[in-house]
Amino acid sequence: MSTWGIRATLIFLIQLIMLVIFGVTLAKDKKLVYALTDLYGIGLLTSKTLCSELGLSPILKVSELTIAQQFSLSKKIKEEIRIEENLRDLVKGDIQRMISNGSVRGFRHRNRLPVRGQRTHTNAKTSRRIIFGMAMKKK
Repeated sequence: MSTWGIRATLIFLIQLIMLVIFGVTLAKDKKLVYALTDLYGIGLLTSKTLCSELGLSPILKVSELTIAQQFSLSKKIKEEIRIEENLRDLVKGDIQRMISNGSVRGFRHRNRLPVRGQRTHTNAKTSRRIIFGMAMKKK
């Protein structure tokens, strides 16, 4: 068997185990509503709304989807929702804009502090450890 034949067989076996949507593999043993939340930008509420708009049962597993349902699901996601790389680039751009504007949120992003008004005197040790951890270790 040639190398290409082995690769094609492996790809086919992987596709039997998982469903791939926009480069993200969804486990076939999960329910569709919860499996869709593995995509960056889709939460539980969005996932439930997608399933209800497409007429899919919320208890339907990913392995039980037909090819037509998979196609309609991916088409609906592609047309209506920003996900994965597009959304990541948008968020990075927003953060860079805040940093370049010199806003308070940009300052806190740049210094890796909590952005949304959380307390830092006694909490937020994980974010402060990155900044002050090296200084503390040197002493």
